Amino acid sequence: MLEWTDRDVDGLLVREARDPEVRERGRILLVPGSMQGWWAYERWMPVFAEAGWTPLAMSLPNHTGSRAVPEAEFLAYTTGDYANAVRTTLNSLLPDQDFRPPVLLGHSMGGLVAQLVAEAYVPYALVLVSTVGPGQLGPMRSTAYPKDRPVTMTREQVQEVWFRHITEEDLDALMDRLTPESPNVMNQYSNGSVTVDPAAIRCPVLVVGPENDRTPVHDTRTVAELLGATPVVVPNVGHDMLLERPGLPAASTIVSWLDTLTPAAGPWDPRESGRGPTARRR
Repeated sequence: MLEWTDRDVDGLLVREARDPEVRERGRILLVPGSMQGWWAYERWMPVFAEAGWTPLAMSLPNHTGSRAVPEAEFLAYTTGDYANAVRTTLNSLLPDQDFRPPVLLGHSMGGLVAQLVAEAYVPYALVLVSTVGPGQLGPMRSTAYPKDRPVTMTREQVQEVWFRHITEEDLDALMDRLTPESPNVMNQYSNGSVTVDPAAIRCPVLVVGPENDRTPVHDTRTVAELLGATPVVVPNVGHDMLLERPGLPAASTIVSWLDTLTPAAGPWDPRESGRGPTARRR
């Protein structure tokens, strides 16, 4: 049976799932996409934990369980502010240098945030799911969201744009959990102004995306090519495959890929990752 633990990191909620009967192979910090919280990964976390990859799913500021941000400040939030929250979590919760660095996994907007973090912090690996690509791939939208109020989505929009398979019951639960998003953050990552230096990412990278994404995020193969990464295209799922039952096998695919990078469980050898002298981008 999994053990679930809630942690507070500078007012940020981080939920951990651990299988006490499985030897830990590594840790994964999970960064959610816009409007979502730690719970976006709830379906995938047991898959990771039971394979020995301890998942820690975080909620970004002003999202489920994490510290509230005054509205005026939140309206002006940036992707850099979210990246700082992830860095704080990494430095506070996962500082142990005797074990390999954590894997950093981000979904959608969280994928772009994870890329920003990985420019300076070298994770064991970087996994991007339905990710927003770096700004140099071009804008995703031609019009900006109004700056005077947080961005929301209707039930119909969520169902049409994010999913291919979701029950009415699951959709009801999702709508109750969604948090309005900062318009400035969404405008930044949508207008192509948030760029990433691919050469600065010095770890293995996996890019996972649906075969047909109804959101305007950049194509999975295009992002993978820019980052020198391995692309995996998942059929029969939507943008938010984390919350779809047919998306569950994608978590196992990620585990299988991580296992190819890990020769054995045990203490971290610095030569295994970008922190060591023999590291190479893959």
